[in-house]
Amino acid sequence: MIKKLLLLPLGFIACLSLFGCNNNQDSSSQQGSSDQITSSFDTSKNIKVYTRNTSSGTRDGFFTALGWKEAIKSDAVLVESKAIVTGNGDMITKIQNDEYGIGYISLSSLEGSNLKGLDFEGVEPTEENVINGSYTLSRNFNYILRQDSDMSENEQDLVYSFLKYINTVEGASIIGGQDGILTNIPDKTWSEVIASDARVKATVEKTGSKTMINLGGSTSVQKVAKALAEAFEEVCPTFAFKQNHTGSGDAYSRTQGDEKNGVNKLHIGFLSREIELEGSEPAVAGTYGTICKDGIVAVVNAENTLESVTAMDLRKMYDGTFSTWSQIIE
Repeated sequence: MIKKLLLLPLGFIACLSLFGCNNNQDSSSQQGSSDQITSSFDTSKNIKVYTRNTSSGTRDGFFTALGWKEAIKSDAVLVESKAIVTGNGDMITKIQNDEYGIGYISLSSLEGSNLKGLDFEGVEPTEENVINGSYTLSRNFNYILRQDSDMSENEQDLVYSFLKYINTVEGASIIGGQDGILTNIPDKTWSEVIASDARVKATVEKTGSKTMINLGGSTSVQKVAKALAEAFEEVCPTFAFKQNHTGSGDAYSRTQGDEKNGVNKLHIGFLSREIELEGSEPAVAGTYGTICKDGIVAVVNAENTLESVTAMDLRKMYDGTFSTWSQIIE
């Protein structure tokens, strides 16, 4: 079932003045509407923009959707007063504590964040709208693997079986439960995969010591990856896992790039941006794939009265053209 994410409440209402109820007021002070409501949000305040670092897949997806590719890898094109945060959790904390801040997070992180998710180009950020294509601020959650030549036989079998588990009815249920957005639901159960795949059957029936599989990469994919790994650990006795999520850029460098044999090497890296087939991160054929889709949401503090933005609005805030909230909130 497609679950519609709930947007967070509107800004705090500071004052409700009921004129004529205070006997100590003289008649000259009793002017205006009897139900006048005043918001505490001060639109004259400066906009504080928060962004991810240049290795972030969420940053890549955000600025790509704005049609501003220069901002994906360059901080120089952003307003000088910007603040750079380390991940989804850090972004949420910063905006929670800054009434006049704006940032962007994974749609899968919005629920429970106590932040307000803004409509984009007039469309509400929901799973349904990502699937039907009307909400265009979205991206894929992908994975990339170490090459077989860089893994032991046990590691190869466990990684292979783990990926098979992801693409089952049970795996899809876990992904959906962690707010991953599935456009195609697998039709095979885990039992059916075991029965039809001799390699998977031998792997999950194997006994003995556990083999550690290192997971990492995008912080946006972290909770999906963790939930899948915990479930797979229950059905595969020799599987153990460790997570070290530090950004999409590390997903490539620690599986197939210059850190693949370092202390932080990964067996499976997760990315919240597209896999590169050429350029500086050329992924080897057959070592990557897509798990699900996710949206990206522009977020503000719950006190903010802004409800909706366009791509141009966001670009003008992030390049400094709009410097105060009065320029965006009418």
